[in-house]
Amino acid sequence: MFQAALPPPGQPVTLGEVLTRHAEILSEAHERGLEAAEALLRGRRPEDRPGLSAADFRAVIAREYGFADWAAVTDRWDRPVDPRFEAAADAITSGELDVLRASLDEDPALVRARSAFGHRAALIHYVAANGVESTRQWQSPSNAVEILRLLLDRGANPDELCDTYNGGSAQTPMCLLVSSCHPAEAGVQADLVTELVRGGATPDGLDGDGLPLWTAITFGYTAAASALAQAGARVDNLVFAAALGDLPAVRACFDADGRLRAAGDAIRIGARGPVFDPDHMVEYALIYASAHARREVVEFLLTKNPDLGVTEPMFHGTAAGAARYHGHDDIVALLTS
Repeated sequence: MFQAALPPPGQPVTLGEVLTRHAEILSEAHERGLEAAEALLRGRRPEDRPGLSAADFRAVIAREYGFADWAAVTDRWDRPVDPRFEAAADAITSGELDVLRASLDEDPALVRARSAFGHRAALIHYVAANGVESTRQWQSPSNAVEILRLLLDRGANPDELCDTYNGGSAQTPMCLLVSSCHPAEAGVQADLVTELVRGGATPDGLDGDGLPLWTAITFGYTAAASALAQAGARVDNLVFAAALGDLPAVRACFDADGRLRAAGDAIRIGARGPVFDPDHMVEYALIYASAHARREVVEFLLTKNPDLGVTEPMFHGTAAGAARYHGHDDIVALLTS
């Protein structure tokens, strides 16, 4: 919907000019009743009054491009937008490998450049289809692994940070990837994990806290979690072992009398995430084993008389709730029988 707002490569254009035109395009598309416009406006239009003003369209566009509001756009009005970068990002989304390769041949520095928009993503972040503008996170192409390999081979930083979701150490290509539905639905998520690690991504996260594996587990992406473990991510606690379906490792967490061994340091979801209650580690393990349909682990943990009403600290689901959410009806039946 917005591609026509950019000038040809080589013609200068500023952030303010681009997003002003995008707001106008959104308004025009809304007047014409285009579904693409309605999808972007859905949940973002003001509900306290009828109709939409020019300011409303600008506010929607500001948030679409990673800014808190239009004032934040105004503060960065003169920031240049590179049409070559934007074309490369479009090529990633649409799976145009040859177009992307030609762009990088023409301008090798693009691979380490950053978006002018509020999320400040590099091209490698677009492979995750997460956190960037919604018009570029609606699919993962079938050749996403080849696209990622090209970016890595041309010098992309596999652990590059950006300012998606307000920034922080979770905004790496890996963490964005393993919490993204689009690569999972396309069947490329696990292979992208493997390729990122091959290209130098840290499987345990920038803080060494296991955040990528925590992220894959808590978001319910089983294949991605398994790929991380196979790529060398540490599996060093009961919850990880349970979610990965490693029954021998789960059994090893209990002593000869069947009691859970002391966990040592407090376990939390990443260096800055919620802390697990040490009195409910069996329940947490059961919840994540249920979410990932690890039936043998679920059956074993049920012998430990867990409290099935306990919820995990991320999305506040019970074991049955997690299994139901992910469509594992056989696990739900096991837990509720």
